Amino acid sequence: MGWISPNARCPTCGAAVYFYANEHGSRVFFDDLGPPWPKHPCTDNPTRQVTAVGNRQAPSVRDFSVTQRPSDVRDRRWKTHVVEGVTIEGGQSQITLEPLGGSGRLSWTVSRPLPLQAGDLVFVRARQMSYFDADACEPAVVEDARRAAQIAQRLITERDKQHVLATLAARVAAGEMTLDETAGVTVAVQAARTRGELADALKIRVTDLKVAPPRPGDLWLLAIAFVLMVGATSAAEGGRSFLMMLPGLLLMATAVYRLNPDVERGPRVVLAVLTALVAICPAGVLGGAIQVEILHR
Repeated sequence: MGWISPNARCPTCGAAVYFYANEHGSRVFFDDLGPPWPKHPCTDNPTRQVTAVGNRQAPSVRDFSVTQRPSDVRDRRWKTHVVEGVTIEGGQSQITLEPLGGSGRLSWTVSRPLPLQAGDLVFVRARQMSYFDADACEPAVVEDARRAAQIAQRLITERDKQHVLATLAARVAAGEMTLDETAGVTVAVQAARTRGELADALKIRVTDLKVAPPRPGDLWLLAIAFVLMVGATSAAEGGRSFLMMLPGLLLMATAVYRLNPDVERGPRVVLAVLTALVAICPAGVLGGAIQVEILHR
């Protein structure tokens, strides 16, 4: 099923809601679980004081039955997971997650202790995890520290900087920022060399950073290269097939090289060559199937 049913009724309107509280007497009601964590309007007061609840009440799979599909108000890109275990080492949280209603495990490292325990529900999207912080009685979002560190080391290009500066200019035009506010940010953006430095300049998480999207021309180059390789395989056999593939291989390697500007030059070349060589297998299979079909007819 992959989702959970409400565990309470709104004391005002009687609607089915999700209720959480903490040991300090704070409580909160949600219309649905997970980002964007829509609070129930009748009781949208996370610090409202009630009789002490005694034990910590964080989102736990033990408190619900897996019977209901998520509503349209929830962002379904966030997948529901259950915490299997949490280990605190060196000020970091090592968290093991299992998909709710699925199989497989995820291992997360967060750069600070988290108020999570086995059975708690969390929501994962790409390199971020959202959970309900029972101590603060508010939702929170954290990064996977290991993945964030890897992303932070990636290089950025002048095109990435121009993309970010264009976004800042758009925010100024929309009245969201002033020119004075963007002046210092612009200098820091221009001086940045890596994604981590660029995220620091913008004062955002590195996993929230949006760099320049791939050029459409490079994606077309990749597609054309694969078509050429398939065509070469379907038109020839043996050694001739490989020789006829060379233009497609060169185009594919060039496209992959251009599509990974955030990788150092040496590894970038190796990645481009290996990707082109690996593509020989699916291109050969598809080309061979086409050749068999032509001969059959």
